[in-house]
Amino acid sequence: MTSTQTPAALVRAEIDVVALQANAALLAERLAPARLKCVVKANAYGHGVDIIAPALFAAGHREFCVATIAEALELREILGAEATILAWLYGPTTALDAALLAGIELGVSTIDALDRLQAAAERTGTTARIHFKIDTGLGRNGLIPTDFALALTRLQALADETRDVNPPPLTVVGIMSHFAVADEPERPETAAQTAVFDTAHRELTAVLDGAEGRLGASSGLDVHIANSPAALTLGPCPGTSARVGLSLYGLSPLDDGDAEALGLRPVMRLVSSVINLKDIPPGHGASYGLTFTAEADTRFALVPGGYGDGIPRSASNRAEVAIRGRRHPVVGRVAMDQMIVDIGGAEAAIGDEVVIFGPDGPSAAEWGAWADTINYEIVTRISARVDRVEAGQVEVGRVGDEVGR
Repeated sequence: MTSTQTPAALVRAEIDVVALQANAALLAERLAPARLKCVVKANAYGHGVDIIAPALFAAGHREFCVATIAEALELREILGAEATILAWLYGPTTALDAALLAGIELGVSTIDALDRLQAAAERTGTTARIHFKIDTGLGRNGLIPTDFALALTRLQALADETRDVNPPPLTVVGIMSHFAVADEPERPETAAQTAVFDTAHRELTAVLDGAEGRLGASSGLDVHIANSPAALTLGPCPGTSARVGLSLYGLSPLDDGDAEALGLRPVMRLVSSVINLKDIPPGHGASYGLTFTAEADTRFALVPGGYGDGIPRSASNRAEVAIRGRRHPVVGRVAMDQMIVDIGGAEAAIGDEVVIFGPDGPSAAEWGAWADTINYEIVTRISARVDRVEAGQVEVGRVGDEVGR
């Protein structure tokens, strides 16, 4: 009988949810009394939001952050109504109604966004739950202090305009910003950003208190500026909560940091397999451009996985992978779908597992160094062509014998 089962992908990302939950518990303990907000944007930093978010939810976490409204709506479908979901990246033409109807909390970075959210709330008969986002020095999205002053004037006017409106179109539930150099604790800019943020917090508190709770209560305001670096370098954590992304996934955000030394466990293990082996004579080249030439008799292993899977081409002739517990160099240029590994005289067979990165092979941080980038990019760029599976839910045999969950 002919099987119609979809073949497994040649490259697989195994996601260790036990490590994920342990990382989250460690971070939550470190942040206390501030709360942990789990950042799961960009498909949970490439790990698969459909695996990551339910695992965090099952461990008791209820506060989640993403960048875009589309991500927020997908997350609402995954987690249901009990999760608190915040998104902050949208433009002047982004539809807002669906987000309000789904109970998504939204960052406000422009006066226009404030007006558009009020209009969307009135259209949908909902109350927009907003977090003012303050640019304290990072220079990306957010209200600079002069614009924030205008936003507060607009907020005061809105409180008067909607005095008899119930429910009000807007309620302020938070104020947020983002550190620029918290991964370098010695730099003075973090303290400067904190000072700007604290001033904005005081100004917002005064306006909310003056509005007598009609547009939110200052006593319950969610105050958050800390990210993964700040969560690991600052103590106590500033604010009432911290938005933590990379460290949840067991990776260090610090240039000189070791994830293991921080107590973090990597969540993703990226693996492939050997699909071809060949004996190579001296002088034989490898891959496009023939940027590598064998100097002596050796063996090449062909490994599925290339820049079409998110493996950086810039790591060509620099990266390593692990086969049977031993590291070997990637030689020649990484192609769209495959790479060549020089195994020399080592034992290997077609079907052997290849650890591209993970606890038993090179780390994502090493791949970042080989590709002249950061570990954030290495995991986030893993493409949709790669299967994400929970660790322990796949048995690995020879090629073609993978048993999915």
